Amino acid sequence: MKRLFIAITMAAAFSACGHRASTGATADTDSVSVDSIDSAKVEAPAEDNSYIEVETVKFEKSDSTAEVSVLVQWPTTGEKVIVDSLKKHIRDLLGDDFIDGPKAIQAYGQSLFESQQEEWHSVYDEMEPDERMGAFSKTHDITLLTQNKNYVTYFYRTFSYGGGAHGYTTEVGFTFRKSDGKQIALLKNTNSRKLAKLLKEGVRRHFSERPDKPLSDQELLDFLFAEEVSSLNNLPLPGNSPYLSDTGMVFLYTQYEIAPYSSGIITFEIPFKDIEPFMTDEAKKLITE
Repeated sequence: MKRLFIAITMAAAFSACGHRASTGATADTDSVSVDSIDSAKVEAPAEDNSYIEVETVKFEKSDSTAEVSVLVQWPTTGEKVIVDSLKKHIRDLLGDDFIDGPKAIQAYGQSLFESQQEEWHSVYDEMEPDERMGAFSKTHDITLLTQNKNYVTYFYRTFSYGGGAHGYTTEVGFTFRKSDGKQIALLKNTNSRKLAKLLKEGVRRHFSERPDKPLSDQELLDFLFAEEVSSLNNLPLPGNSPYLSDTGMVFLYTQYEIAPYSSGIITFEIPFKDIEPFMTDEAKKLITE
């Protein structure tokens, strides 16, 4: 299977571990940009029209009270059924049924910035300057992660800070079947002990700094809510469904799901050769045809 993906360089990065408070008033900045790219067709056969092209739309704006960053890879070219499905999904993620392209995404970013400003003022206007926290922040990144002739995976990352000790980050991936634009079930036999072992080893890989020196079970417990080694053999599946990369199935535990905030977001990939016995028949067709 060819490796097909888009690498995105982010203009503004927010740490999953928190938000740095503002040290004082800053000059207002207003940065809005639209960039068109067609790299979604990298390595695609010239005669194959199943590959999706996207337009990258980015809105950024910040001042001493609010920081907003919206980056969306809006599908522009491809089979109508999958392009329409992806557009609807983007609208659902942003909570705006009227988004229909770059200009609407920019308008959404401006509206979001203004709402963040209003919230900041409603909380801090009656407080002394030295008691105020940093700017309220909101980030939405919706990007095309990978695609082949059978499926496309989008990745969504959002960060929110509205006062307090730290912000909150959410990450989730979504795989769509190109033939009908649907998200299908990827897993079966989810109560299998063998699958539970794959999850445990994936979490271990995530926290082990060196592949040749994996953490022991006892060391792994320090990063998780689990209190006994036996608990590691019964880790629950993530609340969000897994998604397909070009080489395997990716599992992602959000903050607080199986570990404290300090452990961050737990992500790992199980190669297709290992996870295939637990894939639904529909999912297997996506990686074998």
